Amino acid sequence: MMSFPSTENRVFHLNVGQASINLARDRLWQVKRGKGLIRILIDGVVQGEMPVPENGWFVVPESKHLTVQLAAITKLAFESRLPLALVPRLGDLGRQELIKPIRQLLKVSEVNDDLIDWAVKLAQPTFKAWFGESLDRAISARQPMSPDIATPLIVDQTPRTISEHETIVPKERVLAVLLMVGLLSIAGVMSWFGALVALESEAFLLSLEYPFVVGGFLLWIALLLGCIQRLSSHFKNVLPVGLGVGFLTLILLLMIQSWIHALSVIMIFLLISVTYWIYIYRLLPDLPSIDEPMRWLKMRINRDGVPSVRERTLNAWREATHWVIAQIELVAEYSRFSRAIMAGSLVIPAEAITHLERPIVLSGLSLAALILIERLRVMMPVGFDDRPIIPALKQGQPLRVGGSVQYEQIVYRRHAGDKPLFNQLSFHCSDDSLVRISAAEGAGLSTLKYLLIRQISPERGMVSIGGMDVARLDPGILALSIIMLDHPADGSAMTVGDWLFIEPEIQASTLDRHLRALSCHHWIEGLNNRLNSPMGALQMLAGPHGMNRLKLARALSRQGRILWLDHWLLGLDISCREHVINSLLARSGIRFVVDRDSFLKGRASVHWEISHD
Repeated sequence: MMSFPSTENRVFHLNVGQASINLARDRLWQVKRGKGLIRILIDGVVQGEMPVPENGWFVVPESKHLTVQLAAITKLAFESRLPLALVPRLGDLGRQELIKPIRQLLKVSEVNDDLIDWAVKLAQPTFKAWFGESLDRAISARQPMSPDIATPLIVDQTPRTISEHETIVPKERVLAVLLMVGLLSIAGVMSWFGALVALESEAFLLSLEYPFVVGGFLLWIALLLGCIQRLSSHFKNVLPVGLGVGFLTLILLLMIQSWIHALSVIMIFLLISVTYWIYIYRLLPDLPSIDEPMRWLKMRINRDGVPSVRERTLNAWREATHWVIAQIELVAEYSRFSRAIMAGSLVIPAEAITHLERPIVLSGLSLAALILIERLRVMMPVGFDDRPIIPALKQGQPLRVGGSVQYEQIVYRRHAGDKPLFNQLSFHCSDDSLVRISAAEGAGLSTLKYLLIRQISPERGMVSIGGMDVARLDPGILALSIIMLDHPADGSAMTVGDWLFIEPEIQASTLDRHLRALSCHHWIEGLNNRLNSPMGALQMLAGPHGMNRLKLARALSRQGRILWLDHWLLGLDISCREHVINSLLARSGIRFVVDRDSFLKGRASVHWEISHD
C-alpha cells in the first residue's frame, strides 16, 4: 500500500448513509477507515458509482464537467492528501497503484482511455494540466482521451529546455515512422538498382523507353529522399535509420552480384568504425575537460583573493592550452585517418567498372554504399556535448554564499569631491537574522545594496559575507546568489515560463503557493498560452503592481542564504503583506527588508537605521 506524506491533517467523517457534497478537485484523496462508494457526476447528473479502491486512494481531477462525491456504506474517515501536481514526484510503485482507480473512474464516466499510457503520463510534470483538459475535451466532444494535449499551468512544471510547443510523441508513433523510413530507404535502393540495370541493358541506346525508365527511377529516388529529409525535421533518428537500412540493402544486393565487392565495402565500414571507437570513445574521453583549469583558477581566486592572480592565470592558461590542443589534434587525426580510408575505398568502384559481366551495376552499387558510409561518418558525433555538467557551475544556478554580513568602516562618495554619502559606516549582523532597514529617501539604501553585490566599490572599507571580502567574488555570481526582486537574467527571459523559473532550483509547488497567496496566479492562468506566452503579454495584463507581486512570489521561491527586499509593498493588500512577512520569518539565512512603514517593528531580530549625514 502506498504511503505518502500528508500535506493536510484534517480528517473528514461520514456516517452510514451519508454522502459528501462535492470533494475538492485537483486532489489525491484517501479513505482511512470504512467502506464507501465513489459517485461520479457529469454536469450535475449522476453518471455511476464505483467502490472505493482497496488501497483507499482515488483521484479527483480538476474538471469543469466531472465532480466526485463519496457515499458511506459504513462509517468513513477520509482526508485530502496531495495536490495532483505532486503526483509525478511519487515513486514508481506509488504511481502504479493510482492507475487502476483512475481507469475505474473513467470507465464509470464512459470515457475511453485506450490511447493513454498511464505509467508514462503519471510520471510527466504536465500530468495535472493534461488530465483535466484532456478529460474535459473527451467528455464534451464524446471522444477518447487524447495523449497529446499539453497546456501547462503554473503548478505543473518548470519550463522545458526544448521548445514548449513540442508535444511528447508516443513510442508507437515513433516506431511506425522509423519503420516507414526503413521501407522508403529500401525502395530508394531498389530504384537505384533498377536504374543501374536499365542503364547497363544493351537496349538502352536502341530504345527511347529505357532512358525514360532511368529518368523515372531517378525522379522517384529524389522524391523518396525528400520524404525522408522532411521526416527527419520532425522525428529523431530518422537519418541514421534511413542510412543504415539503405546501407544494409546495398550490401545484400552486392552480395548477390559479387561477394568480393560486398566484403570490400564491409571492410571499409568496419575499419572506419574501429577508428572511431579508438579515437573518439577510448582516447578522447580520457583527456581532461577544457574548463577544468579555469574552474580551479576561479575557485582559488574566490578563496585566496586577488594577489598573485597573474601568475596563476598564466599557469592555468598554459595548462588549458595543452589540453585544448590535445583534443583538437586527436579529433583532427581521426578525421584525417577516416578521410584517407574513404579516399582509398574509391578503388572499389574503380575496379568494379572493369568487371566483365556487370560493370555498371557493381560500380553503381559499391559507389552508393561508399556514399552512405561517408554520410554515416560525417554524422558521428565528435564533440563534448555529452559530458556531464557540474551542477554547481550550471548557468543560472547561484553560488551558495552565506554567513554573517559586515559593512566595516565604509567610506563612499557618489562623485569625487562630494561629501561622503557614507563616512566610516559599520554594521554587522549574524546569519539567520531578519534585518529591518529604515531610512529616509536619498539616504543611500540602493547604494548599500550595490555595495553588497559589488556593483560599486567603496572608497575605503570592506563589505564581507561569511568573513570573505566581496571584492574577491565575481559581481555576476553575487548578483545571482543574493536574492532580490529583479534577476540579472530577466532581460533574456522570452516567455513567462522562462521568467518565472529563471533558476532551475525553483520548485513549481513552492512558486504556486506564493503566487496564490499573493493573488497573482490568475494573471498567468488568464494568458492564452500560459507559460508559453511572451513576457510582454503578462506585463500588459498584470501592470506594475501585479508584476511587483509576481516578482515577490518568484523571490520567495528562490533558494539562497541572503535576501534583499526593497519597494516590496507596491500593490500589496493586508493579506498579501502578512504572507510576505510570515514567509520572511520562516525563511532561513539573512533577510534585509527595507521597512519605512514599521510593519516589521517588533518582529525583526536586527534594526538598522540609516541616517543621512
